[in-house]
Amino acid sequence: MFGLRSNLRVGIDLGSHSIKAVVVEKVGPRFRLLKWSCLELYTGGEKFDPEGPKKSVLVPKLMKVITELGLNPRRIKRLATCIGGGSVAAKEISSLMQTEEEMSANLMLEARKHIPLDGSDTVVDYQLLGDNPSEPEKVRVLLVATTRKQYEGHQDYLRELDIKPGIIDAEPLAVINSYISQASLPENGVIVFLHVGAKKSILTVVGFKDLFFTRDLSVAGMTFTTELMTKYGLSYEEAEKVKAEQGMNPNLPLSVEVDEGSLGLADKLAMDKLGDEINRSLRYYVKEAGQSIFTHIVITGGGALLKDLDVFLNNKFNLPVEIYNPFNQLDSRVPIEIANAPQMSAAVGLAIRGDL
Repeated sequence: MFGLRSNLRVGIDLGSHSIKAVVVEKVGPRFRLLKWSCLELYTGGEKFDPEGPKKSVLVPKLMKVITELGLNPRRIKRLATCIGGGSVAAKEISSLMQTEEEMSANLMLEARKHIPLDGSDTVVDYQLLGDNPSEPEKVRVLLVATTRKQYEGHQDYLRELDIKPGIIDAEPLAVINSYISQASLPENGVIVFLHVGAKKSILTVVGFKDLFFTRDLSVAGMTFTTELMTKYGLSYEEAEKVKAEQGMNPNLPLSVEVDEGSLGLADKLAMDKLGDEINRSLRYYVKEAGQSIFTHIVITGGGALLKDLDVFLNNKFNLPVEIYNPFNQLDSRVPIEIANAPQMSAAVGLAIRGDL
């Protein structure tokens, strides 16, 4: 069974719609893909839970993934997982250079100032990004925080299966890590990453020397599914199938009359709402960072392959759009065949992160 070799790295993305897992090994400077798995949480007529999967749903499915991969839960040595959602936040700040002990103590106070959570006990971590070019006496710090409730709840899922929690990353950082492991960031300008999940999308802006920025967007996969259910009178299962096969403009009879040309702001279609949220976020970024050169858009996540999403983004923002395949970053002895590679982005980033 896998799990007996200490040089294996495992990345597990416990999503709100599916569980994604990747097993790699490091060979020289690169990583070789050994196995992967993607298992939907809601099958056989079960309806998607917008509040997130309950333990009774998630734990048995996670056990199934672990078994399919041939992993021994108790002997996984290098594991990385991620958490996301409204109670996870990341923000770049500037700070005077301090000792590790001083930095840890002071950043707890900074987290409460800069990152709005629910006021409960907070878990904080940070990463130094380098010198601040505009303030030579300070350094750039990426601050990440979540609630202790979510942090410990995430660990409980793993411990139910006798898996020892390893590195726990923030979801947007796991996605970015996958991309930049083999691709350099632009010296001038920034890349816009759009991670389209089930409950939410994540917009992240990253450059070599510019402000790191990430924001959750309310329009995501379930938003598109709900629109299809409403417009065409479909069940959840039917809407998911139509979305995957035909996109948001299927050749189906409408159950209600929709005059798209006369829609008001509150009645805009999901794709237009997504475009508006992205536009507002990028305008805010330009104002805060003073950087307006966006080199291209990279789409990741389970919704990345939504029909014509890339065309819509290209037309709206006049930027090249890349649908990201994280497996291109890995070596493999066999052809990699998967229906929706972009949804594995976080899991691949976590498997590589697990090398540290």
